Amino acid sequence: MRKAILLLVMILLLTGCGTNKPAPKNKVDQAPPVEQQNTQPAPAPNPLIDELSASVKQFDGKAGIYAKNLQTGQSVSFHADQVFPTASTHKLVVALAVYKYLYAEASQEKKKQYDQHIKDMLVVSDNPAFYTLLKEIEAEQPAALTQVLTDLGLVQTRIHSKEAYQQYGYHSVTTPQEMAVVFESIYRENYVAKELSAILKDELAHTIYRDEIPRFMNHSKVMNKVGALPGVLCDVGLVDDGQDQILISAYTTSDRSEEYASDFLANLSEQAYNALRTK
Repeated sequence: MRKAILLLVMILLLTGCGTNKPAPKNKVDQAPPVEQQNTQPAPAPNPLIDELSASVKQFDGKAGIYAKNLQTGQSVSFHADQVFPTASTHKLVVALAVYKYLYAEASQEKKKQYDQHIKDMLVVSDNPAFYTLLKEIEAEQPAALTQVLTDLGLVQTRIHSKEAYQQYGYHSVTTPQEMAVVFESIYRENYVAKELSAILKDELAHTIYRDEIPRFMNHSKVMNKVGALPGVLCDVGLVDDGQDQILISAYTTSDRSEEYASDFLANLSEQAYNALRTK
């Protein structure tokens, strides 16, 4: 009996030893994930844009430019949000106001008059035509000019405004970027009716003033509108070389001669075109 009990105890001891759990295996430490580095090279500096910036800084007076490649969307700007007198570039806004808010309700005879006045404004920058259309707007749709500015999202542009005169000393003011918006709406034919936009584009392509943006744009189609006042010279337009359409809006004020400002705008426009066109 004693042997049997001793044997049973030994069996229980051996069984208990067998139930011990094996020691857990050591976990292999995992290296932290390697952070993916951006291998794309930084954009190469564009010396042509640097040249453009230097020209604006060196101008003897105040200068601003906004330029955009309408194909690629790339743009350059220097002092593009600064306010300048519009000079005759405000005639673009007046033309849009007439075609947008007066033309549809006008008689056929009145439409012919509107067409002729707008042509005179854009081709030869005729001031009597401008004032005639201003009177028509004031008589038929007094809010038309302000509505065009609202429609296009222009917050600093004022046309034939007493408030602008009190603040800036000019009745019409804008910025290079905002007048570029006006010109782009004409080119893209997305503000007034397409047939009316086509008329505006044709007239802007036949303006008699070709000394600023168009001067060095050989073999390219250019449509533009120049503005000039004593001490003020500006030009807004579009250069189409068959591959790229480069929008340029440039404004200056200076005590120097108009010839000095004209040469500056012509050279600046060429620099902007070369900086933005696809090579």
